[in-house]
Amino acid sequence: MKKLLKMLCLGVFMFSCAEDDITPLENNRRATEDNAIYRVANPNSDAFCDFKLLENEGRCWNGDLTVYEDCHYNLLFTRYGNGWTGSDASYSVSISSDKILWMFGDTFLGTVRADRTRNPTGLVRNTLVLQEGDLLTTYHSGPISNPRAFISPQEPDEWYWPLDATTFENEIHWMLGRLGNTGEGGNWSFEYRGFDLAILNTSDLTIKTVSTKIDDPDISFGSCLVEDEDYTYLYGISTRPLQKRAHLARVQGRNLTQPWSFYDGANWIDTPSDYVIAKAVSDQFSVLKDGGQYYLITHEIIFGDRIFIAESDTPTGPFLNRRILYCTPETSGNIFTYNTFAHPEIATEGELRLSYNINSFDFSDLFKNADLYRPKFIRIDNWK
Repeated sequence: MKKLLKMLCLGVFMFSCAEDDITPLENNRRATEDNAIYRVANPNSDAFCDFKLLENEGRCWNGDLTVYEDCHYNLLFTRYGNGWTGSDASYSVSISSDKILWMFGDTFLGTVRADRTRNPTGLVRNTLVLQEGDLLTTYHSGPISNPRAFISPQEPDEWYWPLDATTFENEIHWMLGRLGNTGEGGNWSFEYRGFDLAILNTSDLTIKTVSTKIDDPDISFGSCLVEDEDYTYLYGISTRPLQKRAHLARVQGRNLTQPWSFYDGANWIDTPSDYVIAKAVSDQFSVLKDGGQYYLITHEIIFGDRIFIAESDTPTGPFLNRRILYCTPETSGNIFTYNTFAHPEIATEGELRLSYNINSFDFSDLFKNADLYRPKFIRIDNWK
């Protein structure tokens, strides 16, 4: 919640491209295996649970859409201990034919009771969760009795929040937002200081290198990645009062260490551009390519309950035909939803799999109910 509120208030920063090397503090990560609460013969099958058809209360979305509760992944991420039990920033990337890597922000670890309450504990700034069928393995630093973030900058007052990732050869190229304290005090005294690129080994998730891609940023390039035929597109967000705006960079192929270029509305140039390709987007959103079309999916900003989709013939936009995909029923009172992600890694042909984060303005609620501060999954058919 603090992250989302702060991003609405972040000021304007000048930024430039850089390639400064950063040495990780340590490279010995802890892996904590946690079996799912169910076992199935075919972990890619949805036959073991009933996908509940969700009612279109108040005629929120177009009647041609059919929306289901994704019981498979809602159950998979209902955890009781031995690793990840809750977080936001639910990025995912397929790293092999049978493995999906989930990248999370501020994370609860430890034990959840049978009644879904948890002991008051702190959060670690980021974690990885490796999914192999219905087995989840959480990666973090430090022992489970005193866990720390999976990856941290050198400066002790800085931390990473995850952005999107892609794979190149035997590596994972993972974008990270680097933040730090402003020294002003209070709950909102932090700011972005740069955006870094971490290179991980696909085989064991060890960190090979970390380097700065953008210093003193105004635009969070890497909030969303799209792998196209010849390029990887990196979408970014800039913040203005009560407004989020999308921008675009690209790199040839999949190797994010290569030089980036930036779209200025007409051409691709060597320096970052403030050209806006879309407005009214959330801090974290998704762009998918399907059937030659590009679809932008975003949550309504300022704690709204609507999830929107728009489409374009090109990755540069404009994204038109904006319409509502879903309205989150949890949004009420202290409970809010935010930052919708698309997960093509878990979708079958013709369907759309989304997650959105659930949170509370009352931090104590997260200990009373572990089904808050976690991703909630839905499946949508007839979505185009």
